[in-house]
Amino acid sequence: MIPNFLKTAWADTAALSLTAFTSPMTSLLSLRSPRDADGLLYHWGRGMMRAAGATHTSKGLEHLPEGNVVFVCNHQSNYDVILFFAHVRKHTRWVAKRELFKVPVFGTTMRLAGNIPVDRDGSESDKSRLSEAVVAVRERVSVMFFPEGTRNSDGKLKPFKKGAAVFGIQAGVPIVPMAVSGTRNILPKGSLAIRYGQKAALVVGEPIHTQGLTLDDREALTHQLEQTVARLYAEACELSGDKP
Repeated sequence: MIPNFLKTAWADTAALSLTAFTSPMTSLLSLRSPRDADGLLYHWGRGMMRAAGATHTSKGLEHLPEGNVVFVCNHQSNYDVILFFAHVRKHTRWVAKRELFKVPVFGTTMRLAGNIPVDRDGSESDKSRLSEAVVAVRERVSVMFFPEGTRNSDGKLKPFKKGAAVFGIQAGVPIVPMAVSGTRNILPKGSLAIRYGQKAALVVGEPIHTQGLTLDDREALTHQLEQTVARLYAEACELSGDKP
């Protein structure tokens, strides 16, 4: 049998190589249109899961509606994004903390690909970017939120912040709840070492429509999203075998 440390070394090396190739290619493709990079990101996601020796599955993709949506998902690991791209074929970008856009090469790729940097401090510049993002999701791109606000290392869901509900109401597009499980075992929070041969699952729920809702409904909508993602997370845990 191959020792675990060699499997980890292989997974880390393969992941770095794949990302080193994909990042500049994504930037180049995005110069014409961010949508042109979608196919590459799908294959990057599949390749990254394969390099980690991960068994991964998805359920509920038939619930994805036509047109742009706001995705809402729990957050376990940096591999959440990779698992998403490996299964969801919809033009989607991310609302992410500004610090990620300062990472060499990776940050440039995120910006050129159309992701949205925020400081999450309620500043006027943040509000302006989110207002621009509302227009973008109405017209050209789906957006992903992690309403827990940070990665959850112990597998227990944290209370949801209201930003995703507010964004969905303002954009007037459906919100699609989803849940991931097992990704925290591939790349735990705070670790750089990929754990080879883990299982992961993505479960997609039915869209929640926001037409007719106002900002007065944001608390109730946030509560609905939290309950729905919790139910989907239980399904994802059954599929991945990860029982927090």
